[in-house]
Amino acid sequence: MAELPSTWWFGLFVWCAASVEDRAMFQRPAPHVKVVPSALEVSEARFKRFLKEMEAYERHLTYERTMDAFLDLYSSWKKTHNTPIKLRLVMLAFELHRLNSEFACDLSFPDER
Repeated sequence: MAELPSTWWFGLFVWCAASVEDRAMFQRPAPHVKVVPSALEVSEARFKRFLKEMEAYERHLTYERTMDAFLDLYSSWKKTHNTPIKLRLVMLAFELHRLNSEFACDLSFPDER
């Protein structure tokens, strides 16, 4: 039957090894040591950035399309002064302002030709 070494240095070695593990758990990361993210963290960060960029692109595209519809409708209204067209213009103006708070439109344009 094999015996564990009974020398004092073996006990010291075991105590030091356990002590190092316990201390490492409570140590703060050093500010000069750069923590390298894992491949999964990098992948998730890239995907989140992609989703953010996609949302910004969709908002911009929606605004541009709504602006095109507004300008086409305004051109039609200038020719006809049709009341239903004016109501649609007002709705599109509110939608444009919702999409971009910097959009401003004077809705007090006259109905007469």
